[in-house]
Amino acid sequence: MAFKVQHAPTFKVKFPISIAGDGGEPWLIEAEFHYWNKSKVRAFFAELVASGKEDTEALPRILVGWSEADVGQPYSAAALTELLDEFPAAAADFFGAFRRELLESKRKN
Repeated sequence: MAFKVQHAPTFKVKFPISIAGDGGEPWLIEAEFHYWNKSKVRAFFAELVASGKEDTEALPRILVGWSEADVGQPYSAAALTELLDEFPAAAADFFGAFRRELLESKRKN
């Protein structure tokens, strides 16, 4: 893959969703997020902390969709609300995957 200064507008990542009880086994899902530069990511999280917005309001700003095969239903606002209600730790997992992919290096020492 050739390096380009302009990144694609979205990216996909597979990451674990924490499930209470389930023997500690995470649920792996693939989600598609908007690609933002560092200043926009930092501004988003600063605004999120300052505004106290609900996860169901904030996540659709960064989330484009998810793999229907992984979640069992197509992405929609209602499906996101249901998922976040059913799995309370999921919002932090979505936000964490987005932040990690954009702001953390993947190189190993």
